[in-house]
Amino acid sequence: MTTVLRLLFEILFSLLHGLVIYVVREINMKTKFIIAVLRLLSWIPLPILHGLAIIIGYFLYWLPNTLKRTATINLSLCFPEMSLKERQILLRKSLIESVKTALEMGAMWFWSVERLNKLDKGVVGFERWQTLCKQGKGVIALTPHIGQWEFLGIFSQQYIAMTSLYRPPKMADLDAFLVKVRNRSGNTLVPTTSSGVRALYTSLKKGYMAGILPDQDPGSSGVFAPFFGIEANTMTLITKLAQRTHAAVIIAYAERLPWGRGFVTHIYEIDSKEITDPDPIVATTALNKAIERCVREKPEQYQWVYKRFKKRPKGEKKVY
Repeated sequence: MTTVLRLLFEILFSLLHGLVIYVVREINMKTKFIIAVLRLLSWIPLPILHGLAIIIGYFLYWLPNTLKRTATINLSLCFPEMSLKERQILLRKSLIESVKTALEMGAMWFWSVERLNKLDKGVVGFERWQTLCKQGKGVIALTPHIGQWEFLGIFSQQYIAMTSLYRPPKMADLDAFLVKVRNRSGNTLVPTTSSGVRALYTSLKKGYMAGILPDQDPGSSGVFAPFFGIEANTMTLITKLAQRTHAAVIIAYAERLPWGRGFVTHIYEIDSKEITDPDPIVATTALNKAIERCVREKPEQYQWVYKRFKKRPKGEKKVY
């Protein structure tokens, strides 16, 4: 494979993946073009997209690229007990699943709510979740980057009003687009600002649900706690919300079924005593333990391409 083709595949996936999560705010492109790409993806049936994801994922696995490098480092850190062969198999699967996540964004953002609801193939822990929702104390819903987290916002809105925290992209037009498509099911999207946090408190006090992505670097507001045995900068916001509102805390993810057959939602309750411990290290350790439990259930569907351990404790060498 020539250097030009290598670069082409890396740029292609970086663009698609960037539309999904963190790097979208740094893409120097016109909003209309980004939306056009997403619209085009929404016209392609999910089974075909998953087939394309397998092809692109294999290229990413065999060719040098930054996404593969990051995932390789993360898997080596988090699964030292695995043999090299086992980690290589997991690496290949995870790259394919990451591509699926990116290619599915067109459907997640452009399909009607009714059409997306048809992808609901069952819920593990549904009864307990409904019981918590009916208690009137509010529910803090944690959605790690496993499977298709965008689907959870559509799914949960059928049962309880939800306010979700998100990190706005730098492009104002793209931000407006994201808010519009994510709110179309009745969800309320609020930015990662003081006003956004206040909106979460308000939602919980009304007995509603607050949605948070718990496995991203919170910057200077976090503390270091173990995640797969590695110190990771972890948010304390969840603990503060639970302490002040006495809301129940759950963690959930949408497991992707093969060939576009839909998603199975998994919901677990987190021990309120641990997550609200006055010691922030104890509380964030409990948080990361809950995330780790979900990741171990479907490790190939976790976003290992994210530099989760980028920020290090003082004195430690850089991981990436």
